[in-house]
Amino acid sequence: MNLLPDKKISHDIIFIADMSRPSDIGLRIRREIETCFTAGYKLALRHFAPAAQKRLILPDIRHCQTSGRAEVIPNGVECHTRLAIVYSPGLLKKPASGLEGLSANTVLLVIDKAQSLEQMGTWFSFALGKMIWAPTNRWVRTKLEELAFPVPILEEDWRSIARPARPSSSTYRPSPIPIIGRASAVSAAQWPSTTKKLEAIYPMTATVDFRTVGAPPSDLIRTCGGAKHWLNLTFADTPLDTFIGQLDAMLYMPSAQTPELPEAAISTAMASGKVVTLPHHLAPHFGPGALYCDPEDALARTTELLADHKALAKYQARTKYEATFQFSKSDYLDRIERLTEKPRATRRRRQPTKRSGRALFVPANGLGMGHMSRLLAIARRLEDRFEPSFASLGQVTGIIESFGYHADYIPSHRDITSSEEDWDVWLQAELGSIIELQKPEIIVFDGNHAYNGLVRAALSDGACRLAWIRRGMAAQMPSHYLKNSSLFDCIIEPGEYAAQHDIGPLVARHHEVHRVGPIRLLELDEILSRKQARVHIGLDQDRPAVLIHLGSGANFDLVDRINPIIDMLRTFDGLQIVVAEWANSAAQIPAWAGVHILRGFPMSKSFNAFDFSIAAAGYNTYHEVLAFGLPTIFIADRNPAMDDQGARAEYAQNNTLGFNLLEEEINLLPALCEALLQSRANAFVRSQCAALDLSNGAHTAASLLKQMVNGS
Repeated sequence: MNLLPDKKISHDIIFIADMSRPSDIGLRIRREIETCFTAGYKLALRHFAPAAQKRLILPDIRHCQTSGRAEVIPNGVECHTRLAIVYSPGLLKKPASGLEGLSANTVLLVIDKAQSLEQMGTWFSFALGKMIWAPTNRWVRTKLEELAFPVPILEEDWRSIARPARPSSSTYRPSPIPIIGRASAVSAAQWPSTTKKLEAIYPMTATVDFRTVGAPPSDLIRTCGGAKHWLNLTFADTPLDTFIGQLDAMLYMPSAQTPELPEAAISTAMASGKVVTLPHHLAPHFGPGALYCDPEDALARTTELLADHKALAKYQARTKYEATFQFSKSDYLDRIERLTEKPRATRRRRQPTKRSGRALFVPANGLGMGHMSRLLAIARRLEDRFEPSFASLGQVTGIIESFGYHADYIPSHRDITSSEEDWDVWLQAELGSIIELQKPEIIVFDGNHAYNGLVRAALSDGACRLAWIRRGMAAQMPSHYLKNSSLFDCIIEPGEYAAQHDIGPLVARHHEVHRVGPIRLLELDEILSRKQARVHIGLDQDRPAVLIHLGSGANFDLVDRINPIIDMLRTFDGLQIVVAEWANSAAQIPAWAGVHILRGFPMSKSFNAFDFSIAAAGYNTYHEVLAFGLPTIFIADRNPAMDDQGARAEYAQNNTLGFNLLEEEINLLPALCEALLQSRANAFVRSQCAALDLSNGAHTAASLLKQMVNGS
């Protein structure tokens, strides 16, 4: 019987909770919203914070709001519903506030842990209608019944809904070692009480990829040396639906007998066919679908099952079946139907809001233009599937916009002279705002460092895929952000002609990547002819010409390096000298007498104007001069912080594709120029370049990104 029949129903169900609380409550509510939305209910959300805390709404819940499945009801706005579901009322220290304007025919309090008699008085601040208590498990139910309050207790436990996590993209390259994780509320009771016990239960070496959402207390993890191998994520940044999808197994061994169980996380893992390892005393609740053992045996039993493929297949089939039985969607809907007094047959299924069809490209702020160029190359080959847009960390938005794409600028920490740590937090907020506005289907990053802020902003969306274009030939000092590799749905390594000489730290991580051919912005048929290019630059058609393109000068004095080269080139009668000025050049290029300055982007469209070039061996320049057949003398930037340009230059010389000139051997430059000005030698180098595989890896990269979304 309705308590307030004279009030107009504005929504069928409103979900009321601290929706920022670091626990799996976000996933629990998401599963319930997805189920009720599909059944045709009109849904609302109301956030309440039991204490003055400023925390982000959990990404699984934000996903429900941004996808149009549930409407957020702000404080003070009237809303009358058939059913109000309130989660974790035991968080209250004082009566709830901010519920003005809300009323319901029935109020259901979902109680997930036993409470004291003194604290339970605050629960009645949720008396927005007829109240019912709904314990989540037998232990909580027993405690509630012992207290004998004159409040009805739901006959069935209010269980989570078992629905598989979104699977990893078909492009995801999993770790060759087991990926084991766990997620639980941030509480000491969720973890072993001592370092010794922690080390006895959980992985402490790099032979297991162990990840947590909701790490142990700081004092416990600080004294545990093995925990340095862990990847610790936060609830504010990590949709559990995504996190669980990438696991092989979930291992949960709390210290308390009956803490607040991460039931939504565990049931989702079971429904996804993950190995779930639990202590024996939880068997009555989670049923025969999990693996039960003593804490000290948990890791060994888990890895043993993962290694036995035949036994694992049988286990996966069983746990999926048991999950749908123990945490049934149909049982949940039956309870909802009884509580809302609305026949399910009258409802019509609605579709959630679709994504924008946009791909968001994020180029890092490099010393040159490589990160942006590779992403532009891929974006141009994705236009039949996505609407590309950019959020650049470098000051190159003008170039991006000249290709017809929208571009936002997020200054890098170097641009604003900030510490990387402080900037990373700001990056997450800025990029997160762009993602929230554009709602891309995929985010594609090109850079050496997969910053935490970037990864967390992307993960927090909960609906888009994340890709990394990660160049090889890396500097010997590996990025400390490599730990974030496992959070990408796809890692693409642009091809290197000199790949056999790559001895950098990324070689050991080739299992993570999809390797494609060298990525170039332009195709062969987009290059200007010799005549067109010379007209474009203003060169004489009949005299030889050389291009000097040594980079932006961000980590060396560009003018000092070019001056002696020009002096040597001037000794060749009739030779036309052209110096390239990068759009992001760190130095003002002077006006040398008789020297042309080549500006604009991309410079490669004018390569046919030149008989030879003198160049650095950065990724883009190197692969463009070889692919477009421009004989080149390479003066590699051998700064140890740079990618291995020296190896590229050496490969070119060893394979008669160009010359490798060390800076200390600059006096040999005239002899090399003399050789390349000879038509026979010049033609030979061009023929050697033409014999390379000239396919453009940008096409394959674009296909992988389409597969990442379409085949997910």
